[in-house]
Amino acid sequence: MKDTKTLNNIIELIKTSEKSRNCLVLSHQNPDGDTLGSMLALGEILTKFGHNVDRAISDPVPEIYKFLPFANLVKLPGDSSLKEKYDIVFSLDCGSVKRLGKAGRFWETAINTVNIDHHISNENFGTINWIEAHATSTGQLIYWLAKNAGVNVSNEVATLLYVTLLTDTGCFSNSNTNSEALSWGSELIQLGAEHLNVYRKAFLEKPFKTIKVFGTGLENLNLIEDGQIAWTFVSKDVLKSFSASGEDTEDIVDHIMRTKGVKVGVFFREDENETKVSLRSNTDFDVSKIAVANGGGGHKRAAGINIKLPLVKVKDLILNKVIEEYNNERNKQ
Repeated sequence: MKDTKTLNNIIELIKTSEKSRNCLVLSHQNPDGDTLGSMLALGEILTKFGHNVDRAISDPVPEIYKFLPFANLVKLPGDSSLKEKYDIVFSLDCGSVKRLGKAGRFWETAINTVNIDHHISNENFGTINWIEAHATSTGQLIYWLAKNAGVNVSNEVATLLYVTLLTDTGCFSNSNTNSEALSWGSELIQLGAEHLNVYRKAFLEKPFKTIKVFGTGLENLNLIEDGQIAWTFVSKDVLKSFSASGEDTEDIVDHIMRTKGVKVGVFFREDENETKVSLRSNTDFDVSKIAVANGGGGHKRAAGINIKLPLVKVKDLILNKVIEEYNNERNKQ
């Protein structure tokens, strides 16, 4: 943790109110384990301070995460029980207001906005911005907040934070797996995190439709630039044929990075009104620069973009940019 000043400002905002405040915690659209676990954990922490807390996401909780504590409390933006205006709105693991999707309307009307993230590409769009780019996950920031605010981390919160750790380190296989990450995982387990259940539910138990979509993604796999760049896609027609959704494609881009010799991976998922692009890197090649330049964001080795164009137009646009940037980097060496 580096920015203790901002952390203390957030704690002061939470602790010094004379009465309960109406708070809303938000995650980014198409939620993954980090944004969802962080949001649910923070929501529970805020209730310990006596605040009235709502939890909202632009998209439903993915099937694989419905087992998480408090997941049943999440509401969609159109829920009539949500307030029109909140005293404090928190954004977790989200690089921009755009990534909040339909839930972004609550951000615009809030009295105070707190942006908590670990992506270096974050646009600092809150009244308070706490960005720790070196953190293993956004969940780690929530853990620091709890510890510094004097909150006892319950079994449920420990489990939620363990989800953020396990998903963002790829089960302790990504480049952000270090001694601190492993030590934190050990501490969370000591606090009661259900580590075996999290691993089984989030990584091993996949619906049949997910396996079928996964197979299509592998069947469409292509290697270019002497096998150093891998790319694949899943069309909206394929998703429709299996009654699948975006969450059924989440593992594909990470799996193609296991191909021997591959340095950069690109996965395209075509939805009804846009194409989602997932970028990965096994080297120092910074895929977040490509993402940011095209309206997305993320980390140096893992980034994403949502583009309001069909797959046929997005594919060449992004692949040409990846090839160009990758060759420019190679020529510098």
